[in-house]
Amino acid sequence: MQFERQYTQPILYAIYRLLFYAAILYGISELIYLDSAGMGATGKFGEDSYTEWTQEIMILLASVLYFIIGRYDRTITGFTGMLSGMALMAFIREFNNYFHTWFRGAWQMFVLVALILTIIYVYRNRDTFIKPFYDYLKLPAFGVTMSGFVSLMVFSRLFGRGRMWRNILEVDDLGEGRYRWVKNAAEEGTELLGYALIFIGTLEYCWYIWNKRKREITQ
Repeated sequence: MQFERQYTQPILYAIYRLLFYAAILYGISELIYLDSAGMGATGKFGEDSYTEWTQEIMILLASVLYFIIGRYDRTITGFTGMLSGMALMAFIREFNNYFHTWFRGAWQMFVLVALILTIIYVYRNRDTFIKPFYDYLKLPAFGVTMSGFVSLMVFSRLFGRGRMWRNILEVDDLGEGRYRWVKNAAEEGTELLGYALIFIGTLEYCWYIWNKRKREITQ
């Protein structure tokens, strides 16, 4: 019986995670659908859309989770501090339009502050940086997170090129109406998928660390 559980339990956990992550992707697809059916103050798929807000919430949660798991396991504090800081800076960047209402260049200043604080935090915990970083590169969570990062920073930017969408829609100017909305839907949708993959990678890493610590405590 113990032998069977040794193999069936990981399989069941994998199925649960598959269903949970599928639910996340289903949820974000429904949010994109809601944005397609409604009109915000800045047009469809603008800064006040469900799509944009979900992007910001996911990257903020990733930052918080990395920080928490680093406090839970003090052997990875420096490394997770870097990940948390990077996610926080991405969150601030996503909020740039709101910070612009405070004063011009506000988001750059906040990113600089977050960068300085991250460097200080990582330096103070530098003994827990290199080895966890090396171990992280061998985990499936790294592949998932990197896929999200590349999708966000590379693919979504290229997929959202105005020139390509003018060719697809056969127009000289996308304007600010429905043609622009089609382009925004494609770009923001792929960005949201990238953020979702980063968030899933964060959950995978936290799950791994939590299980590792639990095994160490019970031994």
